[in-house]
This record gives sequence, structure tokens and C-alpha cells, in this order.
Amino acid sequence: MASLQTQIVVLRCGEVFLGVPIDRVREIVLVPDITPVPESGEVVRGIINLRGRILPVLDLGHRLGVSQAPRDRSGRIVVVEQGADHMLGLLVDDASEVLRIAEGSVSPPPELLSGLLGAGVRSVARSEERLILLVDLEIVLALDGPRPAVREARA
Repeated sequence: MASLQTQIVVLRCGEVFLGVPIDRVREIVLVPDITPVPESGEVVRGIINLRGRILPVLDLGHRLGVSQAPRDRSGRIVVVEQGADHMLGLLVDDASEVLRIAEGSVSPPPELLSGLLGAGVRSVARSEERLILLVDLEIVLALDGPRPAVREARA
């Protein structure tokens, strides 16, 4: 019997690798001009025109408290589905690959770190090269909810 697998898109914000379910990702695009929206806060970078559709853009690293994406065009925007008819862009430093993650390689965060990782991270996946924090998009995309925080652990 084969083990269950899930596919994730691996994103990078600063030095942190994050994973989101591939079935929530519509596409990944180079950063176009982002139009700022007055009084939208620091997490909402603005809006973009993606083939005639206006999408809000959130800075994922800033939302999670990891890092703020550069303001130039070196990053990527990951277009994700939010509900049945809504999409938005997540500004990240890089969107590097799609990985198949076996069910056995996913663990809840260690109890000692669960408070530090915040509500935006639901589990940790182990790949051969690194650990990937699996993001709970429902919590991360809820702008009116508590701000999830991911902090880098220091030795």
C-alpha cells in the first residue's frame, strides 16, 4: 500500500521556506507594478491588474512576521484562491518548486515552538534538504483575525 502524498508549492520569505497546497495556487507571476491602496496597512501592498482582473496583494513574509519582501520586481506573486470566486496575490521572495510530501514526513510543530510559530503555521514538513513550514491559508488570509507570527529560532 502506497503512502499518502500531498503536493505543495514551496515559497521563500527571507530565510524561511513555506509550503502551500498546490490546489490553492492558480499561478505564479513576476511582480508587476503594484498600485498602493491608501490606509490599507503594511500587510496589503496594494492591487495589481492581472489580465483584466484586479487582485489585492498581501506581503506573506510581513504577514507572518518573517521578513518583508523587497519593493522591487525581484520577487514573485503567488495567486491563490480564497473561497469560490475570490483570488489574491501573495508577495514572496521566491516560489521555487512543487514537492510531493509523504504523510509520514509531516509533523506538528514541536510543543516548545508552537507558541512561537503562531497560528499561521499548521505543521512542519521534512524534505531531504530542509524543513518547510506548512501555512494555514485560511488563518493567514483572514486580515481581520489575529496576526500570525513566525519567528526565527535562535540557538
